[in-house]
Amino acid sequence: MLASPDQEPPVSSDDMMEVCRRFMTDSDYEGLAASVLDPDAGEAPGICRQYHAWEKSLRNRLVTLRAAEQELDESQYLREVPDVFGTAAVAGEAMGKATPLEAELFLDASRWTYIDDLAFGHYFDVEFLRAYRLKLQLLERRALFEEERGFAAYRDLYSRVLEASGTEVPVGGGNV
Repeated sequence: MLASPDQEPPVSSDDMMEVCRRFMTDSDYEGLAASVLDPDAGEAPGICRQYHAWEKSLRNRLVTLRAAEQELDESQYLREVPDVFGTAAVAGEAMGKATPLEAELFLDASRWTYIDDLAFGHYFDVEFLRAYRLKLQLLERRALFEEERGFAAYRDLYSRVLEASGTEVPVGGGNV
């Protein structure tokens, strides 16, 4: 079982898929293979369709907040997706975190919780496996985080975005 977004991945996604391949029909396996975190990866099966809608809505909310913070036009970054209830609160809380790492960890915990909500009632079916795979991908992604290197990359990207927009790069800001 996957207990929390703080744990180490107990198995790789590839190993999971290898085991599942032996026990699933071709169509179920293909649907599981298409069960990914990236909302732009194509047609999403089962609970992943709802997860992708939530993720896109969350990203739109983050874009809106970040653009307002930087006094930039958000329209070129927004996606044409319906707003999903609750994403505004998640985005707002993430933006209030002291560091980009804290914000990312909070977002991943929120993603985990939403996947849990989608998986409720699915204990012995392919939707349970989809949820497990999504959570496993979150754990694998998190295992790649390196705080110091990540913050340096964030600062570099943030500076380039500000420069490209013609905004003066602040010195020593809290989220810079």
